[in-house]
Amino acid sequence: MEPDDLERRVRRLVAEQLPWLPRGTPEQADLVVAARIYGDDVWEFVEDFSKQFEVDMTGFRWEHHSGPEGCNLLWLLDPPWWSRVPHVPIRLADLVDSARRRTWCIRYPGQEAR
Repeated sequence: MEPDDLERRVRRLVAEQLPWLPRGTPEQADLVVAARIYGDDVWEFVEDFSKQFEVDMTGFRWEHHSGPEGCNLLWLLDPPWWSRVPHVPIRLADLVDSARRRTWCIRYPGQEAR
């Protein structure tokens, strides 16, 4: 199926923001993992997406997508709280769906499905 204009615009943003990501990355791929972005980079990517597509980010929970940048050797002895939070992927399909609805559509563990 051919992508519509909105999907092409989302793909273009992803290509601009994450230029090292291979073209044709499957729409179900976890963009955070595939692009190897962490911390502030994830936050900035999602923020740019939300501004460009006017998406309400009220439901966004960053801790499910990435921990902070950097490393602390003490984390070997006492893992930080964010390492115990389940990872939730951000997929191209999720971004397109969120852009269509103009609200963050990713659901997190413990949330009721709408």
